[in-house]
Amino acid sequence: MKLILQKVANVLLKYPATKDDDKQLCVYYWHEELIEQGKDPSKMDIPDFFLMYSYGGLTDAQTITRLRRKLQMERPQFRGERWKAKQANQEKVKKDLGYGQTMDTSGNGYTP
Repeated sequence: MKLILQKVANVLLKYPATKDDDKQLCVYYWHEELIEQGKDPSKMDIPDFFLMYSYGGLTDAQTITRLRRKLQMERPQFRGERWKAKQANQEKVKKDLGYGQTMDTSGNGYTP
């Protein structure tokens, strides 16, 4: 897992737009992963890519994005502009979602 974490960190630093875009992060990660495996991504067709991905030949997107979140939580150099905006809005979102409120057992919904 440490090797994948390092690869994610390298992609985030090499392609700054990936700090705010998980789709781009995965695409760049897989592009580099395919090259490491001796494949030419520009000559690979979609069905072959799908087969590789579905049979574990490429790192799972959830693993890549989970490690991106971990890096951004722990190290500021991996944070993008959207990360900063999300953090600034965090308390409002928590309130809107009802975090910190207790359930009214009378059946009338949440009570503050």
